[in-house]
Amino acid sequence: MRSRPYTRSVAAGVVAAAALALLPAAKASAAPAPVAAAADTCRGVSTVGLHCGYSTSNAFAQRGSKGAHVKEIQALINETTIWPKQTGKRLTVDGDFGPSTESAVSWFQWYYGSEALSDGMVGPKTWEMLRYGKR
Repeated sequence: MRSRPYTRSVAAGVVAAAALALLPAAKASAAPAPVAAAADTCRGVSTVGLHCGYSTSNAFAQRGSKGAHVKEIQALINETTIWPKQTGKRLTVDGDFGPSTESAVSWFQWYYGSEALSDGMVGPKTWEMLRYGKR
């Protein structure tokens, strides 16, 4: 039985598509990849939400607060938001809630929430946005 030309062209297309799938993807640029991508440093944890490895606490934080929970806030803003790209700088993950962290938190609350939430303090609503929010 002879195959029809249409059947041969479909089979040839399937073979060509399979061959293309095996080729390595072309790189868009020759720039090196960042050393620590967000996916490598902050992960989703079923009982916590996004977690960057510093603290699972959702303790209240404001200017003057210090500790691992502040490091977690700083890392979450650095690694899961566009803050570094928009501002051209990253927060220092030092556990000290100073003016830079307050500014970043206020921006985060405004950008991902609303102006009404933008008080620069991290309470339950901001933790929920940091841990579970859409980005």
